[in-house]
Amino acid sequence: MLAAALARATERIVPLLPHAADRPLAEALGTVAYLLAPRARRAVRANLAVIAPERRDREALVRRTFVTQARNYLEIFRIPHLDIQRLAASVRLEGWERFECAHAKGRGVIVASAHYGPVAFVGQIVLARGYEFTLPVESTESALGRALNRARGGKGMHVVPVDSARGIYRVLRRGGVLAFLADRAITGTGERVPFFGRQALLPSAEVVLALRTGAALVPGFTWRDGEQLTATIEPPIELVPSGDRRADVREGVRRYAEVLERYIRRAPEQWTVFEPVWER
Repeated sequence: MLAAALARATERIVPLLPHAADRPLAEALGTVAYLLAPRARRAVRANLAVIAPERRDREALVRRTFVTQARNYLEIFRIPHLDIQRLAASVRLEGWERFECAHAKGRGVIVASAHYGPVAFVGQIVLARGYEFTLPVESTESALGRALNRARGGKGMHVVPVDSARGIYRVLRRGGVLAFLADRAITGTGERVPFFGRQALLPSAEVVLALRTGAALVPGFTWRDGEQLTATIEPPIELVPSGDRRADVREGVRRYAEVLERYIRRAPEQWTVFEPVWER
């Protein structure tokens, strides 16, 4: 009851705050979370030891990761009251023509993104340009998780259960747009591929779906350069069936991992994964 009340209060209060409050509030909330979550802190520290071993300010990066996540949550709660056209106009958008070309083929588009930067804005940018957008999400009993999912759909983005095969295939059959966060194998299902020089288990659902349906698999990411929000659509990942479905899936995941590495290296503190990736 208390958790649900707090989640509802957050949904109501955050959109009323001035945007200028997001940065200092995220600093405060993220620092508190950093101090109070030793297990998550250890996981982020272990991940950074792999992705940024040369950084001497690694503990500062650990805290910055928590601050990034706090700001991401604040921005998600603002979505129902967001002027998405204004947001789209403020974004430095790179490679949009790649998305349009992929969509024009009529087989649907799967946007493969990650827990990187303000990822919730990927969908809002696509919506602002006149496309439907569907996000498969995990089932959750958490009051905060349910509140976040309500906010994500606040401007018309469709939210479907990640295990709803019928709903997911329906989107692609009508040539729609799906997004997957393809950097956490939450269910333990995926492929082990090289990732920052070591084997890591990464999810494979987005590759499996693209191979089965012929949908274009397009990596897309958002990140902050200071206060400038940038979004990039990468070239579609080429998936050529060889007759060995397992090998084809692994190769698709490997190619995606190569793209994701480039972005994480650019701003490791914006990769908000709070479980150890290389210990599975």
